[in-house]
Amino acid sequence: MFLAAQLLLCSPFASAQAVSGAINGTVLDMTGAVIPDANLTITDRDRGAIYRIKSDAQGNFSQTHLLAGNYQLKLESPGFAAFVANASVQVDATTRVDATIAPTGKRTEITVTTETPLLISDRAEIETTLTGPEIEALPVLDRNVRNLVPLIPGAQLNSWQHGISENPQQGVNVNVNGQVFPSNGFLLDGTENHSAILGIAVINPSLDSLQDFKVSTSNYDAEFGSAAGALVQATTKSDTNQIHGSLFEFLRNSAANAADPFTLQNPPLRWNQFGGSFGGSIRKDRIFVFGDYQGIRRRTGGSLITTVPTQAERNGDLSGLLGQYMCADGSVSSTNCASPAP
Repeated sequence: MFLAAQLLLCSPFASAQAVSGAINGTVLDMTGAVIPDANLTITDRDRGAIYRIKSDAQGNFSQTHLLAGNYQLKLESPGFAAFVANASVQVDATTRVDATIAPTGKRTEITVTTETPLLISDRAEIETTLTGPEIEALPVLDRNVRNLVPLIPGAQLNSWQHGISENPQQGVNVNVNGQVFPSNGFLLDGTENHSAILGIAVINPSLDSLQDFKVSTSNYDAEFGSAAGALVQATTKSDTNQIHGSLFEFLRNSAANAADPFTLQNPPLRWNQFGGSFGGSIRKDRIFVFGDYQGIRRRTGGSLITTVPTQAERNGDLSGLLGQYMCADGSVSSTNCASPAP
């Protein structure tokens, strides 16, 4: 109990790592001159949180530690009309909103889209970010988000993979930019998620739980210096005021499988992958909850060709194996036939 109390008391002072985004920009008038001390109100449209800041002497403003989601920015300054902008924020990314405000009597309203610009001038990082809706819309093998990493430019699937007995989380070994897979780094909600023994992610979150999935392959921030290959960051949903959920089940079986060409058998297979998620607010704008579950049930079989030893072979006499032939009808003969055994 004492340890739990200490964690609760210390949690507000813990510094988050790569679990939030930011909004920044510059306030200008119609002539291009900067406007200092402008009042800015940033409202989280999903959770109701409100942030109030001012532009500095150069007209610049910045609000960090924003959860991923949709925001409204309202700018007010004496003698100028109100400026309203809607913007989306992603994890470990900065959304830029430059405001040009008009004199009193005019209202300016813009929408900042989530499209990635052709040139990002404020960071040298090379990265690919997928949002939750994008991940859910993509066809992902086994609903395993790690199978998206080999699609990133510079990534190559390693020819050797861990066995399922030591890798139940279905991690994928991927070499990035010439670095072997243990050189990759993994973060989950800003927490270290890298197995020092296997070189893969320890926890592999389900698709329904992801807010953002980001893979950085070059020039990432110095705080992530432990990675030499790719830096894979997964952020789970913190949820919103809107109540929502999902249910799913995927089935594979042997009904449409081809028979084994050697045994002429179709081994049984039944794969059930099922689960769901639920999220919403317990108290509007204050307390949120989100949970998800995914289960896999697999039943499979196999086929093989074998022979039953004869009595002579059981007694140690293997001479009957010399000079035998496999005939076209599948029988074994000590005399020559049309199809000699290899």
